[in-house]
Amino acid sequence: MISQSLKNAQPRGRVKLTHNSVLQIAMRWLGRIVVALFAVGIVIFVLLPFYWMAKSSFQTNTEIIAIPPTWIPQSLTLEGYQRALTMIPFVRYLTNSMVIATATTVLSALLASSAAYVIARYPFPGATAILAIFLFTQLIPPITRVFPVYFLIKDLNLINTYPGATIAYISFSLPYAVLMLSGYFRNSYPVELEDAALIDGCTLFSVFWRIVLPISLPGIIAIATFTFLGAWNDFLWASLLLYQGQMKTLQVGLRDFIGEFGSFQRANAFMAACVMSTIPALVLFSLGQKNMVQGISAGAVKG
Repeated sequence: MISQSLKNAQPRGRVKLTHNSVLQIAMRWLGRIVVALFAVGIVIFVLLPFYWMAKSSFQTNTEIIAIPPTWIPQSLTLEGYQRALTMIPFVRYLTNSMVIATATTVLSALLASSAAYVIARYPFPGATAILAIFLFTQLIPPITRVFPVYFLIKDLNLINTYPGATIAYISFSLPYAVLMLSGYFRNSYPVELEDAALIDGCTLFSVFWRIVLPISLPGIIAIATFTFLGAWNDFLWASLLLYQGQMKTLQVGLRDFIGEFGSFQRANAFMAACVMSTIPALVLFSLGQKNMVQGISAGAVKG
C-alpha cells in the first residue's frame, strides 16, 4: 500500500508543460526578441549620423565622397580639425555662442524660478490665466514670430549684439521654464519646511534663497539644461539677429564652409567643426542628465 501511494504521488515543484503553455512561452520570447531588434534598429538609426560625422572628421575628402562609401577610415588624419580652426574664426564663434547661451540660461533660470515660486506658493487672481497664456505660447510655431521679434529687436538697436539675442532667447524659453518649475515647486517638497523657516524668523526672500532653491536644484538644472541647449543649437534666430562677421554664433558660422568654400572640397573640415560644436552640449547633457530626469518627472505631476 505504501509503494502504491508513493507511485501515485506527484513530485513537488514540477510543472507539467502542455502544448499551449509551450506556445505561450515561445510567443513571449519571440515578442521580446522583436522588441529588442526594434530597439537596436532605432539606436542604430539615431547614432548613424553621429558616427558618420565623427569618422568623416578624421578622413580625407577623397574618402568621404568615395563611392561606395568608406565606413571605416583607411587612414586617420587631423587635417580637418586644423582647417576648421583656420578657415573660419572658430574660437570667436564659439565664444559668441557660449556667452549668449550662458547669459540666457542664467537669466532664464533666475526669472523663471522666481515667477514660478510666486505662482505656485502664493496664488493671486489671474495666476491661472498667466499659466494658460504661457501654455498657449508653446503651441505657436516659432516661425510665426520672426517678423515681430526681429523688428522689435531692431527698433531697440540691438541687432548684432549680445543683449538683443539674449532677450530674444529668454522670451522663448521663459514660458516653458515657468510652467515646469511651477509644477515642481508644488510637488517637490512639503510646504511645512517654509512655514518652519518663517516661524524661526526667516524672511520670504531668505526662505526662497536658502531653502527653496537648494531643494529645487534638480528642477532648476533640468530647465537650465534645456534652455542652454536651445540657445546653443539655434540657427534660425541667430542667423537673423547675429549675421555680421564677428558676431556670428557657431551654428551660423558653420554655414560658411558651404557658402564660401563649397561643400565637398572642405567636407572633412566641416565635419570636424560639427564635432567640436557638439562637445559642449554633450558635456552639459551628461552632467545634468540625472537632474533632468528627476526635475522633469517632478514638474510634470499635477498639483
